[in-house]
Amino acid sequence: MSQENVEIVRRMYEQANERPDALYEMLADDVNWDASAVDQLELSTVHGREAVMEFFRRWVGAFEHWGFEPEELIDSGDCVIARIHQWGRGKGSGVEVDGRFWQVWTFRNGKAIRTTHHREKAEALEAAG
Repeated sequence: MSQENVEIVRRMYEQANERPDALYEMLADDVNWDASAVDQLELSTVHGREAVMEFFRRWVGAFEHWGFEPEELIDSGDCVIARIHQWGRGKGSGVEVDGRFWQVWTFRNGKAIRTTHHREKAEALEAAG
């Protein structure tokens, strides 16, 4: 099942910049999303697909231009570890941002049930077990 999970994540990243629903479709209804280690937003830790959608409305809404791409995907059993490159330009400030972080996607029955964000690869590997 693990290689299938990697392919689910790979396809989502290929599509999600143009079609955000690609992300939401791979999430379980009761997904736990924890970006608190990377993002300082009030809603950085949320529960449920609708809450994740609101998280992205708030996060992406702050940017005039925003994008992302996976730079590495690692198969880790029920988890997929992804190194993400994210960039954008703030709406009000015009400030350019460019950064990288790690995500751990945990799957059950082909759906992501938990996603955590990490600043360092070692933290992501530890979170994935």
